[in-house]
Amino acid sequence: MKHFFAILGGMGTLATTNFLVELNRHFHPDSDQAYFDYLLVNHATIPDRTDYILDHSNPNPAEALLEDIKQITPLRPDFFVMPCNTAHYFFDELQQATDIPLVSMLTLVADELKRTLPAGAKVGLFATKGTVRSKLYADLVTKAGFEIVEPSEDLQQAITSLIYDDVKEHSQANLKLYEEILEEFKALSVATTILGCTEVSYVNSHDPIRQYPIIDAEKLLVKETIRLAHITQKK
Repeated sequence: MKHFFAILGGMGTLATTNFLVELNRHFHPDSDQAYFDYLLVNHATIPDRTDYILDHSNPNPAEALLEDIKQITPLRPDFFVMPCNTAHYFFDELQQATDIPLVSMLTLVADELKRTLPAGAKVGLFATKGTVRSKLYADLVTKAGFEIVEPSEDLQQAITSLIYDDVKEHSQANLKLYEEILEEFKALSVATTILGCTEVSYVNSHDPIRQYPIIDAEKLLVKETIRLAHITQKK
């Protein structure tokens, strides 16, 4: 392949699969040959990102991600995408390891916040404990001129259960718990809630109503992937 993009996946596998499902849902070429060329690396054995962020004595996921990037870079993809919010903790280190652009979900979310919300609005964060602890989104939201609303300890426990027990362990989209969590954010007067975990994005993909205001980082990445692939694969 001369022009293609590379997906750093497997964090987890179901979330990566959902990224592909959403890619297919939003891009409908009229023939097999009109579809995008891409390379998927489903590196499922990458250590848990949250475990490392919470305790650096645990295995470092960056080592496996850097290995993937070093293996793929000689193939010369046009760009990398990484459908895992928590893995963006290592974004700068990964980008420094290659001259090929790595698309940032964080940048996409920041742009969407600025485009859709009034200055000073409250923004909820629906994400793993690792992403919350890392302050990836908190710093981004504050820098963009908004007020971050992070989950309480009890709410974070519910979020963790949805991500790890329902999606990662049982491949289930627990819509009841998902809506209860969003309802709690709504009660905190947020203007929108960032879905900052691709397992949560998986549940959102199964929500037929979508009655709560959200910014889904994965869906933004899907749209940006399509936009960039249209540009690069026309070369």
